[in-house]
Amino acid sequence: MGWLKRPLVVVATTAAVLVGTGGIAQAGTDRVATVSGAKVTFTSYGDSFSVCDTETDGLNVYNEYKYIRKDGTVQRDIEYNGLGSGTCASYDHNFGEGRSVTFRACLDMPGIIPDPCSNWAVGVA
Repeated sequence: MGWLKRPLVVVATTAAVLVGTGGIAQAGTDRVATVSGAKVTFTSYGDSFSVCDTETDGLNVYNEYKYIRKDGTVQRDIEYNGLGSGTCASYDHNFGEGRSVTFRACLDMPGIIPDPCSNWAVGVA
């Protein structure tokens, strides 16, 4: 029976290592949304948005995003860049791995309703 001890130790150690490693990490999906004057980039590594003003037109730009949490509640926000043409503002988040984030790039145009925005883009954290 002594010859069985060694294989059982190897099997038990292998099982412990496999259980401890968890699941396979999901790769995120980066996306870009653009409208004339604004560009928003979602970077999955770090769950961040870059909100860039791409035209010298005196208008502020913003990112509008929606994210559905695991508990089903919706997180919505607007992130502005009022720094002027040629600049980008960065916003970091901590979205759940593998979760979708819907966003769009918009121009803040006073007196115009609704503001001009890009189509919605979908990134994956």
